[in-house]
Amino acid sequence: MRRFAIACAALLLFAVPTHAADIKTGRDLVTACSDYIARDARQDNNVARSPHPCRAFLLGFFQSLVARERARQDAMVKGLPFTSKEACVRMPDFLSYRDMAGRVVNYAKVNPASLELPAATLAQKTLERDFPCPPPSTTPR
Repeated sequence: MRRFAIACAALLLFAVPTHAADIKTGRDLVTACSDYIARDARQDNNVARSPHPCRAFLLGFFQSLVARERARQDAMVKGLPFTSKEACVRMPDFLSYRDMAGRVVNYAKVNPASLELPAATLAQKTLERDFPCPPPSTTPR
């Protein structure tokens, strides 16, 4: 019985990335995140939730964002040039998955062409619009 439970748990862990891997385009991400928002509104917060493809995608996206920032800082410390095609974003102290999902859906509604972009590009463009870095100071110190 114990082996069966371990096998079931392993299958659940392997099932999560396959759902997130199904999200390739902005349209896929908006569809998944719209469903995530709708389910979250009906979900009882006192019960365990099964992983959702939108949340799994956003988790991976945020992990890549952290890795990119660490690489930028490491290059800066070593005096190496670091160029990134993404614009600078300044993340808030707290951003829930549900809030980010809503922001992605909102961005896609305002920018319908983003539905044809890769899902990660849509998420990045959403952050660039909603959380831009402040412009550099032009006053001398």
